Amino acid sequence: MKILAKDLKKETKVKAETIDDLWNLSKIISEGDIIGTKTVRTVETTDKKEKRPMYLKISIESVEFDEVTESLRLKGKILEGPDDISFGYHSFRIQTNDIISITKQWKNYEIDKLEKCTKIVKTTILILVLDERKADFGEVMATQVNMLGTIEAENKGKMFDTHENNKYYSEIIKALEEYSKRYDKIIIAGPGFTKENITKLIEKNTSLNNKCVMGISSVTGETGIYEVIKRGFVDLIAKSSEISRETKEIEKFLEALGKDSHLVTYGISEVKKAATMSAIDKVIVSDSIIKNEEIQNIVNAVENTAGKVEVIGSTHEAGEKLIGLGGIICFLRYRLE
Repeated sequence: MKILAKDLKKETKVKAETIDDLWNLSKIISEGDIIGTKTVRTVETTDKKEKRPMYLKISIESVEFDEVTESLRLKGKILEGPDDISFGYHSFRIQTNDIISITKQWKNYEIDKLEKCTKIVKTTILILVLDERKADFGEVMATQVNMLGTIEAENKGKMFDTHENNKYYSEIIKALEEYSKRYDKIIIAGPGFTKENITKLIEKNTSLNNKCVMGISSVTGETGIYEVIKRGFVDLIAKSSEISRETKEIEKFLEALGKDSHLVTYGISEVKKAATMSAIDKVIVSDSIIKNEEIQNIVNAVENTAGKVEVIGSTHEAGEKLIGLGGIICFLRYRLE
């Protein structure tokens, strides 16, 4: 994300540079915000209808991130535009590299999220988790993991040697060579000795050797990829990785909960009670419920008492754990009676 002009009291202009930026904007922009951008609108003349490019500002009524078209859809009532257009409703379809202006009552967590988007290191990371039976490939994004594919061994259950003519190994090396064109770093992990065998072959491949690092995972599949992230290997490559940081936040809470700490609580009713007592040091909310009115009241109460608010994604394993806890958790300043 690139901030082109920042005036939180009037108008802030931003440029979404990636799909992740569009997704993050969908969590920042809310109903009632005023958004301006260049668009195309059908205008009726005396004898025909024509599509005309123009700059409009609308008051937002709905926000939707469209995964299929990889765009942000914003709909609302037109507030500003050319004098010769009929003011009604309009929809923006925001894509990467589009510039928009945002006018709103900014909350602290929204400002933090906007600023974090500008600091994310654009390091592209691939994780390979494998054993003697199968190899799984996953792409690490700022807010989620995309599973890319699996290679399965023909003779499942048998340990393979490290010979270059081994078909299973050869297919993995070939896939890594293709992926290496798209990714800056590749983390290789998994149970057993297969990862060491593949690493020995990679050492002989100059196009891969400089990009690959060893990780640790006790299983394969998507669970194995998230284990690599939990263990901090992604952080070694991209210190500002959102998914790794968010995972650590949830693990820290679960560890405290497991120790029966009285300085954490979860669920809307319990967190709301803590907020009314000004007892919250930090509240963590799932992006799937952040725009709920009751949640917004809690957020306002926490920010008004100098507490911290963090919103994390719901599309990765840690985010799913948060949803399982009611979508909201908090760390307390003191023990509640």
